[in-house]
Amino acid sequence: MTIFGNSHSLAPWIYKLQLSLLIVTGIMVFLNLDKLTVITGGSLEYSNSEAPDERFKIIEYEKLLEEVDQKKEKYFMVVAIPTMPGYSAKRAAIRSTWANASRWANLKDTEEHFKRIKIMFILGDTQFETESEEFKKEMKEYNDMYIINGLAEGRIVLKYKVLWGLKRSLTFDYDYFVKTDDDIFVNLPLMIMSLMASSRDRLYTGSCMHVYGGWGNYPRWLYCSGGGYILSRDVVEEIQKLPERVHHAPFRPEDAYTGWLVHCLDEVNDFKVKVFTQGLLKVGSYKCGPFTHTWFYHHVMYSNMEKFFQKIDKNIYDLCP
Repeated sequence: MTIFGNSHSLAPWIYKLQLSLLIVTGIMVFLNLDKLTVITGGSLEYSNSEAPDERFKIIEYEKLLEEVDQKKEKYFMVVAIPTMPGYSAKRAAIRSTWANASRWANLKDTEEHFKRIKIMFILGDTQFETESEEFKKEMKEYNDMYIINGLAEGRIVLKYKVLWGLKRSLTFDYDYFVKTDDDIFVNLPLMIMSLMASSRDRLYTGSCMHVYGGWGNYPRWLYCSGGGYILSRDVVEEIQKLPERVHHAPFRPEDAYTGWLVHCLDEVNDFKVKVFTQGLLKVGSYKCGPFTHTWFYHHVMYSNMEKFFQKIDKNIYDLCP
């Protein structure tokens, strides 16, 4: 049986006609797929300006790099935030509060370059036809959502989202790469002011007091908490040069995995990185303050982010007993 009926009753010329129609249709569809973007390893990155259920044509990764370089997209920092499709409210709260540099009174007199922040919400592969209308609308409206084709969603793939985010970030010109989560509130002015005075090279910082490894043939190494850590651009570039055997290490915790990559830079690439703690990560309740050295606040509900923003921006805190 074919799309035209029983195959035994078809004349040879109809077979040829059927084949020609299919070929022509395929060419027309291919020529119409002109809105794509790319990433690495043949995966696709869906940009915000296209309907999320469109299919895309793959172009060379080098071509993408060339196009981005021509745009000269320069930022002080690129912020990678792994997230999931159903968390639209979390992303909306982040966009309207701490990630909106123009809202911070404490940044009013800061030079514009230091307020240029690129947000990258990183998602695993999804079947768009099963997503909500809210998600589809969000994809069309914002230019900060990046989907990794072929990477199934789930907590265990977090380290691959970060690894992809590190590589994708290099298509921008920036000083620092920041990784945080979608339930973290960032004290952006405090972090920017600290980084303005920090080294622009060989830097890995955050709450870096954690130790992993020490079993099997693996050494022990320091790593920074996944709630929020920062790498200078040159460290991100060197990570991309590490051999695949390093990238394919079996560690599941994303933050320990990033620490492993940084650790291997000295061992494999002879590239020594400065690992030190600053900014800290606050975990727990926020009933009183201030938290004067805190960059990242963990487990802030999206419904409380606006109130939290107002408190920090205006330096209003409840006194601790």
